[in-house]
Amino acid sequence: MKLREVVAVIDGRVITANSNLDSEVAMGCGADLMSDVLAFTHDGTLLLTGLTNPQVVRTAEMAGIQAIVFVRGKIPPSETIALAEERGFRS
Repeated sequence: MKLREVVAVIDGRVITANSNLDSEVAMGCGADLMSDVLAFTHDGTLLLTGLTNPQVVRTAEMAGIQAIVFVRGKIPPSETIALAEERGFRS
């Protein structure tokens, strides 16, 4: 499924600049424990999380996460958004 389709289905909002909404995501993972993200995800996974701190981006990068979806209406702080943009994540 294309990231564009995911955004439409969840009525999401893209918060990072230069997002490639035509990238493919093969699976999703919902987790707030970053140790679970490291242990159970695969490259290209879409991460759904309620955590908004910069550590989410760092963990996602190590785990090969394709994009991050912040759930429950949470908006990450500018520090997290800046790090995601720097590292090339789509959020």
